[in-house]
Amino acid sequence: MAWYALFVMTGYEHKIANIISQFWRIDGLKSFVPVYGAHFRKAGKVFSEKKICFPGYVFLESETRGLEFYLSVKSNIYHTEHALRLLRYSASYLDLSFEMNEDDYSFLRKLLNDEHCIEMSQGCIKGTNIMVTDGPLRGLEGMIKRVNRHKMEATIETSFMGSSREITVGFEIVKKLS
Repeated sequence: MAWYALFVMTGYEHKIANIISQFWRIDGLKSFVPVYGAHFRKAGKVFSEKKICFPGYVFLESETRGLEFYLSVKSNIYHTEHALRLLRYSASYLDLSFEMNEDDYSFLRKLLNDEHCIEMSQGCIKGTNIMVTDGPLRGLEGMIKRVNRHKMEATIETSFMGSSREITVGFEIVKKLS
């Protein structure tokens, strides 16, 4: 299976994914929007919700690869409102490398569960060092750029389709060590 990233207008990710599932007649094509589990406190109670990890992108999964895949979806993209274009690794229109490379694919597969959701991670903080004790971020402490303890989120930097991107994931500091 190969993954592709479709650039869409922000705010229309789930709508476009549903349109792809219902109306694009391409065998073996699946669309999804990667989300992360987030918790937040309101009036002393903890609530959970799902937030979009990559705003402005819908991921496509297909057994078809390369130029054959591009030709099969090209007309559908141009006829779908709010769908802009397939991402590629180079800005050149001559470059036809639309398929997500193995490094990006394996990293995202490590983070995402079967429902394409990055579950909440937990950890502790000691001085300026962050230790992840549970969740998909375990072992990836070096990628964490910022932690917002109040929103229970962490920002990690990752490579995505040839460029560096910061994505937000759910992260709870369970305790602070001295």
